[in-house]
Amino acid sequence: MISLLHLNKLIKFTIFFTLLIFNSALAATAIDIWENKQDQNEQTNEEMDTIIKTPILLENVNKVSEQIDEEQIDDSDKTIIGMFDPIENNFNINMWSQSDGQDITNILERINRLNLSKFSQDLLFQILFTNAYPPRINLTSEEFLKIKIDWLIENQRFQDLEALLKKNPEAGQEPRVIRILMDEHLSRTDIRSACDDMSFISKSVQNDYLDKFIIYCLINNDRKEEAQLILDLLKERGLKDKFFENKINFLLGFTDKTNQEILDDNLLNFYLSHITSDNFEYEPTDRTDRYIWRYLFSANLIKTDNITNEEIILTYENAAADDSFDNDEVFKIYQKINFSFDQLLNASEVYKILPNYKARALIYQSLLLNDNIEKKLNFAFLLKDLFLEDGLSKVYAEELENILANIDPDKIPRNYDELVEANLNEDLITEKQIRFNNDILHRSKIIKHFLDGSEKTSRTEKDFKTIYKKIKKNKKYYYSVKDFAVLESLRVDGVSGVPLPEDIKNSNFSSLGLKMPESLVNLLNQNQTGLIMLNIIEIIGNNEIQDLDPETIYFLNKILNKMNLIEIRNKILSESLPVRV
Repeated sequence: MISLLHLNKLIKFTIFFTLLIFNSALAATAIDIWENKQDQNEQTNEEMDTIIKTPILLENVNKVSEQIDEEQIDDSDKTIIGMFDPIENNFNINMWSQSDGQDITNILERINRLNLSKFSQDLLFQILFTNAYPPRINLTSEEFLKIKIDWLIENQRFQDLEALLKKNPEAGQEPRVIRILMDEHLSRTDIRSACDDMSFISKSVQNDYLDKFIIYCLINNDRKEEAQLILDLLKERGLKDKFFENKINFLLGFTDKTNQEILDDNLLNFYLSHITSDNFEYEPTDRTDRYIWRYLFSANLIKTDNITNEEIILTYENAAADDSFDNDEVFKIYQKINFSFDQLLNASEVYKILPNYKARALIYQSLLLNDNIEKKLNFAFLLKDLFLEDGLSKVYAEELENILANIDPDKIPRNYDELVEANLNEDLITEKQIRFNNDILHRSKIIKHFLDGSEKTSRTEKDFKTIYKKIKKNKKYYYSVKDFAVLESLRVDGVSGVPLPEDIKNSNFSSLGLKMPESLVNLLNQNQTGLIMLNIIEIIGNNEIQDLDPETIYFLNKILNKMNLIEIRNKILSESLPVRV
């Protein structure tokens, strides 16, 4: 064991060396002699990079560095935290500046209570994580960042959370965020990625769980001396954890054996229990943490061969329904349950006399094995009913969508058409071709202008001239609300020859009363872009764009045109206007 005296000497040497480098950097421009020592400086920088990966060793040095940085960097530079350039969606860096933070938190609370459609959720993601300054009142930069991080965690968008930390190192000041990422990777037995997350930890953070995780990672990377130094420093700081010390001393090679206690109070302790156990056995319960559930399966510690205890299987199924256990793992368990050939052949009747979990497993295996589309669909929806009976429908929802998406739409019997469409996620539907109808303005080939953003204005003008001339000749043509949305958008985009809606003959535009809500008009006049976008998301809510009524499409289109948010407007028009077959 390295003594504390040795440790203190190492820390003092590190501080002295860092300050020496800092002072030499200030003089580099004035003294030519430093040019001859470039290689030496580069080597020193490499050494510093290595040390920084274990931030606890540089606790005092970091305080000096941070104090200097705060004097040199304007505070406003620290408030911009995001992942997207504002220009990607025609936003601007001040999209939140004019808003009251309390208004933002209020509407986000309402939005979070909604079951947002994918379109709404993706739009909210783009809005929240566009690089922009926070509101100037009633919401600090730190509070706004917390709202964003909480949203990512709540929606289990961990890859996006990792991307946020990579682009915004200051976001690593919250230990909870790093712990979640580490546990996510460790629960999938991805030790390397879990340890890579150490780089996100802010140097100012002191957290026992993260510090202990760092110690294990250093041991795992064969950096045992550094691990021992950190452990000694933590003990000096007041850490008292006999279980952890026992495991680490064993992994460091200081002891030949370790206690066989299994702790499941957190994932790191559970993991250390597993890798240091001579004969590891653990039976999860309905109170077992979701990360431990996932680790058990990832590490192949859940034995499903010849399972006959219905209570154990139900524990797994209930855990999946509560998001503590991956849904996919339930279906992997189903596939391992043995059935006879006769049971599979007569599954439609046999399932009725089986325990609930076995009934579901039998029907699931039967639908996977069946090539007859009608029988496959019959089993798929029967299985949905069986999950519903036990209050486990959430476990099967995504799997049902995947099953239906893998069936050729042209082979689905007509009596199943509506049922399949009602249960199929829009994102999993095979992309359909657009059918243009040049007799209807908002379904004509003019809308190519909005679909991919690559249609040249000159081409749009030519198409519009031809189609509008044809429609004008039809005295019975009825201009719909969607037609007016197209006309207004074309005019905003500078397409020549497009008339004002009120100038169109035989039009009832003036009597439609298509005015924007006053509340949105006020926000528009105040340049509250971010808050307007949150209002739009709340309006769309759980609806898919194609399911919105024409009046709502018109209002949204008008608002986005007023704000010059052309990219988002085009996304809405691309979803709401075309007829796909």
